[in-house]
Amino acid sequence: MNTIYFYIYIIITLFIAIYLTLKNHPTHKYITFIIAYWILTGSVLSTKYFVIDIKRLPFDLQPLRIIFILFTIYLFLIRIGKIKNVRVNTQEPKFEKYLFLYIFLSIVVDVIHAIDILTTKDIIVNSTKILTFLVIYLVLKRTADKGMIKTLFKALIIVCILSSIVGIYQFLVDKSFFRFAAERTAFGGHIRSSGVYSSEDVQTYFLVPGIILVLFTIKNKILRNSLVTLLLIGIIIAFHRMSLFVTILILTLYFIEVKKKKVWRMITAGSIVVLLIFLFTSIFILNISNVKRSPIVQERLLADTTTGRIALYNMAINELPNQWLFGVGSSKSDVYYRGVLSAGGSNKVASGDKGGIHNLYLGMAYFYGLPVVIMFILFLAMAFSYFWRLSKNISVFFFIFIFEIIKYSIRNMSQSLGLTTPGGLLLAIFLGLGVAVYQKDIDVSRVINERISK
Repeated sequence: MNTIYFYIYIIITLFIAIYLTLKNHPTHKYITFIIAYWILTGSVLSTKYFVIDIKRLPFDLQPLRIIFILFTIYLFLIRIGKIKNVRVNTQEPKFEKYLFLYIFLSIVVDVIHAIDILTTKDIIVNSTKILTFLVIYLVLKRTADKGMIKTLFKALIIVCILSSIVGIYQFLVDKSFFRFAAERTAFGGHIRSSGVYSSEDVQTYFLVPGIILVLFTIKNKILRNSLVTLLLIGIIIAFHRMSLFVTILILTLYFIEVKKKKVWRMITAGSIVVLLIFLFTSIFILNISNVKRSPIVQERLLADTTTGRIALYNMAINELPNQWLFGVGSSKSDVYYRGVLSAGGSNKVASGDKGGIHNLYLGMAYFYGLPVVIMFILFLAMAFSYFWRLSKNISVFFFIFIFEIIKYSIRNMSQSLGLTTPGGLLLAIFLGLGVAVYQKDIDVSRVINERISK
């Protein structure tokens, strides 16, 4: 990878973030710019080329840690009255208390395991990571206005467009172009497209809400359909099966709940699409057995990725009765190491260098205990309930946040991407914006597609 592309990208996106911030006139320009720039460049700025290593500190300075420090200072200044805080006469969402409890219990469990597993540095790093989610949510909830919402929505759409274009180039022309992390095989020598992100799954984490924002905010029908198609191509060539499932599910819910299409119409349309695909393959591929033997079917669609995962699932479930309260601590635990090896896992997986328990909820219960995972599930469930009521009683605009919660919750049934990951922090941004819209009674009629808002 030629690093010059990195520098060109962060410079171009810097000007994009500045332009969007100035154009949309948010009240809190610096906060808007910081989040918009992270949305545009988060994965790139997190590479080793842009990490500041200070030997006197127990950790290096990565972009998210800088955001954590700045936003924590901001919240502190609000607390002591140095910055005027916007007060609203609405009750705080119930999901917040479960979020607080989840974060508190997670830190407590880390401290408990500090004696024999984790170091002081581990605790500091883990705590600052999970608290970054909280401070982003709290700051955006207090500062978001129409200008900030428009800026961040546009930033996400732009980065999705750029990433899809880069992904297509990676898949068709140069598989090494703009790659700086994972290179996972798709089929027949092809590499899964990751766009401007570290891996294909992170890319689809952003592309799915990007599609939803295009559907909600782009008024021109031709432009809207073109962008949706481009982003869908980006998801398809990432060859991440759970992402495809989540995309289909969310689009189906969008047409049923937002566009008010009848369920039977959706089933009919889906049946027609399947029939057309079948006819197409029958006409142009005479022998269907060739399709079954093709690389894309054998190496990706029918690839066995469940056997090893189920073995680890069973390992975690069998250990839960012994570790239900505080879990085993982390992948550095001897219990985890021995359990993975006994389940047939490799030494790299047992050492925590690769793979792991591909289910966030089971993994969280195994490493942190049942109380932590219960608080986490209640947090997601209450957040969904909160925005569902708003979508039914106030505006379909709140479906944007419902779809983000659905995406995050379902994706993590086959992955383990917690609140400290880019996908988790994207959830913090959406939650903060969504709560601000309701609590501040922000008029979003000109933010979303007028046909939808009626």
